[in-house]
Amino acid sequence: MADDTQMIVVQTHHSSVLHVYVQGNLEEIHSKTVILTVHDVGTNHKSFIRFTQHPSMTDVKNKAVFLHVCVPGQEDGAAEYIGDFPTLAEIGEDLACVLDKFEVKSCMAFGEGAGANIICRFAMTYPNRVLGIILVHCTSTTAGLIEYCKDKLINIRLESGVMSDGAWEFLAAHKFGSNEKHDKQEYIDNLKKMLNPKNLSKYLFAFSKRTDLSAPNLHTVYTTHKSMNKKKTTLLIVDNVTDVMAEAPDNLARSLILLCKGCGVLSGVSIPGMERQRTLSSSMEEADRPRRLSVTQPTAAAAQ
Repeated sequence: MADDTQMIVVQTHHSSVLHVYVQGNLEEIHSKTVILTVHDVGTNHKSFIRFTQHPSMTDVKNKAVFLHVCVPGQEDGAAEYIGDFPTLAEIGEDLACVLDKFEVKSCMAFGEGAGANIICRFAMTYPNRVLGIILVHCTSTTAGLIEYCKDKLINIRLESGVMSDGAWEFLAAHKFGSNEKHDKQEYIDNLKKMLNPKNLSKYLFAFSKRTDLSAPNLHTVYTTHKSMNKKKTTLLIVDNVTDVMAEAPDNLARSLILLCKGCGVLSGVSIPGMERQRTLSSSMEEADRPRRLSVTQPTAAAAQ
């Protein structure tokens, strides 16, 4: 995967520093739409880079500058994170430091999984700094007892540097659920090669200790949607898909572009899949129009 980003280190209040991978021309950051991203546990900023490199995102890339935030210690081959790992809420607060670093007043914010939870907290703390948010697989409730115990066990094993097969499989289940069409072993193998297991454990533990963002006794993404203002929120459900950025990028790109247009940005960006519909519709309208032929001049064109 070609990486067309440049990494900028940003000093923050809670995370010490955040590594921000800028995709796009920094010199144009004040004239283009800024899209801030935060990734899920068990991955890093590269998951968003892969998504933006899909053909359906070409126009968006040309009209936007992406600030891909990497959660502390989750970079490929990162050294061990030293000190107290920040909570999801603290990372959310630190996103304001990222915008300040680049002198950006407001942005579109985009998060997946644990990163979506962080984006939510950022938007709730700094509502004036977001135009709109895109949340993929966002969980707004606290971890349930079973989830917490499993996460706790995984953290113990990760911090000791010894991972059982069951612990790695749990991370794959967090990513893909029970969907059998994915090569979960390949995902696990990539995790082992790329991410520092102790740092991964800290992010996972922070996710397991998340506080509730919505009403009590409600769960998962449907719960998050129920807790939101329906006039300002749209829920996109894609059947038979677990990793929407990888498996249904066209659907996600359309939703992202439509949301951006609704927020007053990316107005000139075409919507993937609709260009052919417009062409076909225009052709049909053209065929149905009554035609008149002018013969007053030999070189006159047909008038419609």
